[in-house]
Amino acid sequence: MKMVQRWVRIFLSAAILSTLVACGTTYDKGQTQLATTQAPAGSVQELFDSSLFVGDSIIGGLTNDDLLPEANVMGGLGATVQSTLDNVEEIASRKPSHVFLSMGQNDLGEPSEEGKNTFVQQYTRLVDRIRELLPAARVYVLSITAVDAASPFGASMNPQIETFNAALQKMAKEKGVDYIDLAPIFQQNKIQYDEDGSHFTNAFYPILLGYLKEWTDMAHQPRGPAVTDTNEAYKAAFKHSVFLGDSILGALSYLNKVDTANVIAPSGATLSLALMNVEKLASRAPEHVFILLGSNDIRLSDKQEFIESYRQLIGSIRNKLPNAKLHILSIPPVAKDALKQVPQYANITDFNQALEQLADEVKVDYVDLSPLFAANKIQYADNGVHFKPHFYPLLLDYLQGLVK
Repeated sequence: MKMVQRWVRIFLSAAILSTLVACGTTYDKGQTQLATTQAPAGSVQELFDSSLFVGDSIIGGLTNDDLLPEANVMGGLGATVQSTLDNVEEIASRKPSHVFLSMGQNDLGEPSEEGKNTFVQQYTRLVDRIRELLPAARVYVLSITAVDAASPFGASMNPQIETFNAALQKMAKEKGVDYIDLAPIFQQNKIQYDEDGSHFTNAFYPILLGYLKEWTDMAHQPRGPAVTDTNEAYKAAFKHSVFLGDSILGALSYLNKVDTANVIAPSGATLSLALMNVEKLASRAPEHVFILLGSNDIRLSDKQEFIESYRQLIGSIRNKLPNAKLHILSIPPVAKDALKQVPQYANITDFNQALEQLADEVKVDYVDLSPLFAANKIQYADNGVHFKPHFYPLLLDYLQGLVK
């Protein structure tokens, strides 16, 4: 098992057990008071209004305290270079003048030349694809931030981060894009890490934007129209709904299709972990709860265990939200390559039939997604389980009638 995979699993488990996602992710906005010495949020928003910050949950923290609008940030928990490449059409659809790329910690594994080369190859493809789709945009590659040296992972991860950053800098020079070393921020400021030793407290982000403002001379850079939010209709339609699930639904927040407050869907979530988030769900008092779980459970449990766990989840939600309308979504199909790699996915149809019977038994709404896949050519992400961005407007259109 890769070292960083163990770290991510530990981090996610701790986060869900406390019913909180770590500070800096796109799933929960912090509300701490910013330092009074920082520039007002309005001026920062204006300066970077035609920029898009793309990467993992570390860069996703730019939306904390409403520092930047969600339309200007694509930062997802667990995001990798490959998952970003899977969503590159979404980057292009926002038509930014400046694209800041910030990711890499989730790509770390056992130190090896092969791992570094794969990372650089994927990053190169990402840069090439962005330039192909946005030829007028200026692309910046941000260095991977180090983890807290005092954390259990500092001694093993930071040397690899240095190696990856050196490779990133070389790649950026070869591709003719700007490489921005973030190390001076940490040398010139006392930066506080969040509890996980990887993310940062909210006070970090105004400092980051101030550094990028000076480094890029953004005030004097040519800028196009502001990046606008094209998903207001979906956000309004699902304003009183919460999507509870795993990273398949989590993309709704990452892609800014609905507000982050309307999504509780961390990467790797199972029914048991969703059960631990019921208190968080209840605190949002939704009128509708859309649940999509099973893609991870099907690899870990048999059908009977799955149904009993689902029954327990439904009961817990009903206990906390007796007036909410529950909608149980079927487990989506996977691509053929994913089926070859994980034979348990062959049981999806069987699990869905049992899930439909459960929904009928406990009197909740069952939403069969198979007609959506039959009527549309759905494109899968690289892993054959997640989906390309075009899937999500189709999904929301399919569900929208249930909330009217």
